[in-house]
Amino acid sequence: MTLPKDLRKKFRLEEGDKVVLIPLEDGIMLKHSLNPLRELRGVLRQEIDVQKASRFIRELRKGWRLE
Repeated sequence: MTLPKDLRKKFRLEEGDKVVLIPLEDGIMLKHSLNPLRELRGVLRQEIDVQKASRFIRELRKGWRLE
């Protein structure tokens, strides 16, 4: 797919960059492809108890503080 230079520059797209085309009712939205690490975001969301993880981090940080 060829995009005009001014659009490539404005949205920091370079030759070989991967993009995602999202169909909309009145056209197509083009977005940067996600970084492979960002694609994993949310995969373990059901596996992690956020409150338990927050308590663990809070306790860990208390141990790091100098008193």
